[in-house]
Amino acid sequence: MKIGIDLGTTNSTLSYGEDSNISLFDIEQFIDHQLLGKETSLPSFVFLSPEGEEIVGVYAKERGSEVPDRVVHSAKSWLCHAQMDRRAPFLPQGECEKKLSPVDACCMYLRHLKQTWEAEHGSLQQHTVIVTVPASFDPSARQLVEEACDAAGLPPRLLIEEPLAAFYAWLFEHQQSWRNILKVGDTVLVVDIGGGTTDFSLIKVEEQEGAIALERMAVGEHLLLGGDNMDLALAYYIQQHHQLALDDWQIRVLIHACRNAKEKLLAKDAPQSMEIIIPGRGSSLIGGMTSVTLTQQEIVHLLVEGFFPKVSFDEGTHKSQRIGLTEDNLTYVKDPRITAHLAQFLIQPPSAILFNGGVMHCEAFRQRLIEQVQLWKGSDVLELPDADYNFAVSRGAVYYGQVREGEGIRVRAPIAKSYFIGVERPAPAVPGLLPIVQGVCIVPKGMEEGDEVSLAQTFSLCVGEPVQFRFFASMQTASVGSISSVETLTELHPIETTLEGEDVSLVRVQLKAKITELGVLELWCSSPNKAWKLEFNVRAQASLSLASS
Repeated sequence: MKIGIDLGTTNSTLSYGEDSNISLFDIEQFIDHQLLGKETSLPSFVFLSPEGEEIVGVYAKERGSEVPDRVVHSAKSWLCHAQMDRRAPFLPQGECEKKLSPVDACCMYLRHLKQTWEAEHGSLQQHTVIVTVPASFDPSARQLVEEACDAAGLPPRLLIEEPLAAFYAWLFEHQQSWRNILKVGDTVLVVDIGGGTTDFSLIKVEEQEGAIALERMAVGEHLLLGGDNMDLALAYYIQQHHQLALDDWQIRVLIHACRNAKEKLLAKDAPQSMEIIIPGRGSSLIGGMTSVTLTQQEIVHLLVEGFFPKVSFDEGTHKSQRIGLTEDNLTYVKDPRITAHLAQFLIQPPSAILFNGGVMHCEAFRQRLIEQVQLWKGSDVLELPDADYNFAVSRGAVYYGQVREGEGIRVRAPIAKSYFIGVERPAPAVPGLLPIVQGVCIVPKGMEEGDEVSLAQTFSLCVGEPVQFRFFASMQTASVGSISSVETLTELHPIETTLEGEDVSLVRVQLKAKITELGVLELWCSSPNKAWKLEFNVRAQASLSLASS
């Protein structure tokens, strides 16, 4: 069986299936302090009670509007914050005596999913698990997700990016009809706006050997911009519009209350307004309460014009000079205009759009984005039907697991270049003559993401002292293991590191390369007793990281 887990910033879900059936798992959790119930999603919140309890889910989310200092939220967004130690306990921000690290909090969500699944269906170890991450996660953030999965006791797993998983879910629902909906030459823009991030991906419909095929063309940069930003916008709007003097604690209460109001007022068959209560501070809490009303009309206007204004296609995002000192907080993008970020991502407007993410429940948001892209394109743009904004990612992860075994329609993601590693050629020492370095092909152009290759040659790997690994690329096609002069290649950023070893020595190794589903080149250097892994992002080659095992 295939198990798909959407580790979400605001909500996490689990789907499962085999053959042609994919089902959503109902997750048992505390609905109230002493009341257990089942929900289709697990709110990604942790409540740290004064008694030392750690409660995950619906009840934890509800406590956020009452005791925000004791509720951890948006933990996944912190995984991208390279300037912070994401393994250190600093959440929630406030006066709570207990803290969790972002990795710990994500581990708790995953462990809860694992335990509730196993209570009903037995061990996960016998199944294929696929966990989703934002398309724009860098290698270090992805590694932290892996650590959280390991700490939660999940079996070895696949990772897939969320927008691609959402598209796979749409393909699953339209296996018999997608070729009638899309035609050769179409491009599909996947707009995935969740609680913490906005992700863009572009998929092209093309003809290969007489058949219609799908190829992923581009993935957007990391944008820490989503529903959390909208909650903040609503909170500050209420504070300024009603001229409220609130302290930091009350603002955090208001942000949680705005999150709940946003979800209710933008839902299908929503009420026209909601009352938001902000508790007072001091001995007379009841007397100090402030009550304000937020209408559906206010919220739609504020968020549409603030986050989805109409912009020109050649308009860039706003840049502002950075302040020398800032508080430790999430590294939100400076420009909240999602339409401006989209214009910067696109080379040309798409012919179809697939929406995903809880934010996209709001019809006004979807309509504005459709209008904006049609304005850029000068013609109609198709909104792909039957999008599942909340659960597509975990369901699509299950279908992707099936596709990897040849059971469905695969979205190709071929590598646009050949990649080489620099290997020093042995030669006698000669004064004034530098060592000769050759490029050995480790990834051929056109190799699919998710595939791996092994080199027949063996090499000597230096361990126990600082070394440099040089990487190169070429637009030319090359075969695995072939040798090219580095003068004919484009050099990429090197990795400088010290590989773990008992002594300074040369170890005979064989090389295996894999391009993961997230566009990360993993190069394994394996001896009979140990393996070392080097990795970097082929989509953003300046992003480097190192791991060993």
